[in-house]
Amino acid sequence: MNLVEMKKANRSQVYQLVYQNRRISKTDIAEVLNISIPTVSQCVNELKQLDLIMEDGFFESTGGRKSVAIKCRDDIRIAIGVDIRKTMVYLVALNLYGDIIGSSQKEILFRKDEVYCAHVADYIIDFFEKLHISGELLLGVGICVQGLVSQDGKYIVSGRMMDADGFSASDIGKYLPFPFNPVLKHDTELAASYALWKNPGIKDALFLMLNPNLGGAIILNGQLHKGKTQSSGLIAHMTLMPEGKCCYCGKQGCVESYCSVNALLDGFEEELDTFFEKLRAGDEAHQKRWEEYMGYLSRAIYNYQVLMNTDVLLSGEMALYLTEEDLEHLMELTLERMGIMEKLPPIRVIGENDVAPGVALYFIVNFLKEYMPDTFQHPEYYD
Repeated sequence: MNLVEMKKANRSQVYQLVYQNRRISKTDIAEVLNISIPTVSQCVNELKQLDLIMEDGFFESTGGRKSVAIKCRDDIRIAIGVDIRKTMVYLVALNLYGDIIGSSQKEILFRKDEVYCAHVADYIIDFFEKLHISGELLLGVGICVQGLVSQDGKYIVSGRMMDADGFSASDIGKYLPFPFNPVLKHDTELAASYALWKNPGIKDALFLMLNPNLGGAIILNGQLHKGKTQSSGLIAHMTLMPEGKCCYCGKQGCVESYCSVNALLDGFEEELDTFFEKLRAGDEAHQKRWEEYMGYLSRAIYNYQVLMNTDVLLSGEMALYLTEEDLEHLMELTLERMGIMEKLPPIRVIGENDVAPGVALYFIVNFLKEYMPDTFQHPEYYD
């Protein structure tokens, strides 16, 4: 390693440490990285010139001079994520930590035509303008549409839920005055990627997104498992009840037909919040449906656990309504099915509607990779 490379490596390490700690002193940086104070000062000055870090007051003194606090500037770049559903569009803006700094949702019925695409683009532009942030700070816009994505990520190959076959991010992106990511990813993968970002301790897990349509992803060794044909984790289309209810995929008895939010609400003609209000109030019909639903969900989890035996992470719209008692009951039902096992890895709620943050994360990670490239080794999703 020559001198230039060494300086760059030191700067990268310093930035990574400041970023991870959010607020730290030069002395602590020197101690952790085992480099001299002059080297730390040089790196800090270079990073300040790049607007990546700033001084932020002082730490409390323990007897000597107060140490200057160095913090990462999380506001120098943002990214926008767009989650397109059949009847809704969800938008979020993320800062450099992946924290949500703005969000919006609007009812827009999906159509595969130019009028729809221009309408959504106008909504995105209006959302950005209301953030009152300079256009120079916007890294870009990521777009997600429900459906199976082509291996090159350019278009939807199977979008039966929304009649989105052939749809691409460019259909909307061409109307935007901002950079956008032309590569599409599966919505559940995006939500799982955001969960991994916010919870880096996750190693092995089944990620279940309890939305109107069920989504699943498998996490192994802290990474999304894609499979050879990029279709791993499609638990929604495992057969739960042979010769059972018809699924939109054309098969019968899929997990989707029994464990999605649409399946829970089938015949009730009401929104999810109303269902849970009546359930918690003790309505007999809602309690009966909920018990049936929990039985089906426990069976789906059992089928997975027999093979994988990992944590189960619940996300999506329904996750907001789940109580600790619900999770305990779900675990009890799953264990009853196991028979040969007395204990299973935990079932827990990890998020709500994280698809839009997941698609925005692409830009955040790729920006950070410029300044601390060794930090982001795993997710091919971000490339």
